[in-house]
Amino acid sequence: MAIVRKTFLPGEDLFIEGQQGTEAYLIRSGHVAIWRTDNGTRVNIAVRAEGEVVGEMALIDDAVRSATVTAESRVEAETITRQQLLDLVDKAEEPLSRILHQLFESLRAANDLISAYASQISRITPGAKHS
Repeated sequence: MAIVRKTFLPGEDLFIEGQQGTEAYLIRSGHVAIWRTDNGTRVNIAVRAEGEVVGEMALIDDAVRSATVTAESRVEAETITRQQLLDLVDKAEEPLSRILHQLFESLRAANDLISAYASQISRITPGAKHS
């Protein structure tokens, strides 16, 4: 499997919400912000750093990117393409491949819920009473 290394500068997007996913990134150095847009407002979801992977869900379920990932520092990353991942999954037994598909579907649903919740919280005005 050929490993492609990429460098991203601070503020540069690794990928953008709504784009078709074609590769995932293993972060070798630096850190990235994962965020979504809700009604024109940036909603931060997570930060990922060295040793972590971003973009993996789009490789499994062939859906568009559910979030934008932006380099917060200089980021060195290795890529894995959909085809490379599919080749690995094809070598696995069917139960494993089904489990992976289900896990990523569940993760995508969880990310959607987190984003919706974070968006609601960001709309709460300071000093307002909450019950």
